[in-house]
Amino acid sequence: MRKRFLSLIIIPFLLLSGGTASAEEKEENWQDETMYFLMTDRFMNGDRSNDQQTNNNDPSAYQGGDFKGIQNKLDYVKELGSTSIVISPVFENEAGAYHGYHITDYTKLNPQFGTEQQLKALVDSAHKKGIRVLVDFPATRVSTEHVWLKEADKADWFTNVSVPQKPGWLGNMALLNTENSEVQSALVKAAVNLAERTGIDGYFFSSASAAKPDFWSAFHEAMPEMHLIGEMTEVPLQTAAVYEQAGLDAVTSSWIQEPLRNQFATVDRPSDAVQKWLLEEKRELKHPLETVHLTDSALTDRFTLDMANENMFPGARWRMALTYLYTAPGTPAVFYGSEIAQNGESGPDAHGLMNFRTDQELVDYIKQIAALRQELPALRRGSYESIYEQNGLSVFKRQYKDETIVVAINNTGETQSIAIPASKLDEDKELRGLLAGDMSRAADGEFTIILDREEAEIYALAEKTGVNYAFIAAMAAVWVVFVLFLYVVWKRGKRAAQS
Repeated sequence: MRKRFLSLIIIPFLLLSGGTASAEEKEENWQDETMYFLMTDRFMNGDRSNDQQTNNNDPSAYQGGDFKGIQNKLDYVKELGSTSIVISPVFENEAGAYHGYHITDYTKLNPQFGTEQQLKALVDSAHKKGIRVLVDFPATRVSTEHVWLKEADKADWFTNVSVPQKPGWLGNMALLNTENSEVQSALVKAAVNLAERTGIDGYFFSSASAAKPDFWSAFHEAMPEMHLIGEMTEVPLQTAAVYEQAGLDAVTSSWIQEPLRNQFATVDRPSDAVQKWLLEEKRELKHPLETVHLTDSALTDRFTLDMANENMFPGARWRMALTYLYTAPGTPAVFYGSEIAQNGESGPDAHGLMNFRTDQELVDYIKQIAALRQELPALRRGSYESIYEQNGLSVFKRQYKDETIVVAINNTGETQSIAIPASKLDEDKELRGLLAGDMSRAADGEFTIILDREEAEIYALAEKTGVNYAFIAAMAAVWVVFVLFLYVVWKRGKRAAQS
């Protein structure tokens, strides 16, 4: 913990000393985002007046989270380094459907989560803090109690009125006929109305690949200023590219999710599959840097469960996986609770209440790598070149304009030494670590970096430094503060023992 604390203080000095490329002013571009997906009901209860269906003794029931609760915790989201939030579906649902996917009426909001005014207040507060807000909009399947099923003239609006769903805890749902133009128009109208009335920035269309690509063209035409993300499930990357061409601004990377989880659930796993998919995304997708990369979601088992099944400590596993996620090309997305290594099988077991009082070590690490992602344009916009990729050891280079970053992730069970040809970098410069403060200079035509097992480092290629008196002074100040802290703790302990 002390190492993490010190490195958080040291980072600004490393970035400012020795000629590293200065961070440019952030443009309003979605490839710069770091996303945080949250389930409204399980995040934070901010308004007890809407708890009519809440039962905290039943994990399958509403737990009380609402729009006001999210608004109250926006500072937490911002401190975590997230620049966008994606909240679970907000429309009226059948009784007990805390997750939001059993929609019964697209013209009404779920009263369990609050009012339209409260949702708008959440959006307004988020915007003041520089956080964008997107809403999960299920547009391919609804509750078997949906109001349209009660209207005889809308029989052809459905292809089936009751079908068992995956995952199984969703139960039976009605499948919308997305090839019906009237269905498309009604859904577009609902999306436009919600956006205009609340000021949200975009939509996440869950199960978007269940409809044909051209279904989404009307959404883009009606809301060209909105950021539209489509969830891809069980479709190849080349098909996802067609969805982009049809009007979606970005897609989720389902093809990377499984190999990413497999790679980081334990150590010494083959690690070339994710690298291959990153290169494929660059070749096939229109907006590869806006492609959303995530490990788990509202509909999956928790990634922590994979780690537990491998008898691995989740803290180290999450650090390795998130370092990769935050530094590789694409837009990183974290599902709420990942920062506290929440566990569970898909469904209510995986949708535990968010605990804001848990151990902070992993939370602090996420803040650290998120800050570096925002500080260094190369991590958000840079080119990608693999330097070494084998059996859990990943080293790659990100480059943007005159900024070069090297990421090294040792997801193995042993200390590793990696030699990087100076020709791939610049032998007249040095690699300066931004997480733990490691440094490497070229010798005999190579940069050598050494990483302990299950550790990662993010290096900036910088001008060589001589004696950095400002840095030394800062380090001395840190140690003085630390010693004073220990002295105060000792004095309090002594006083308590005497009383």
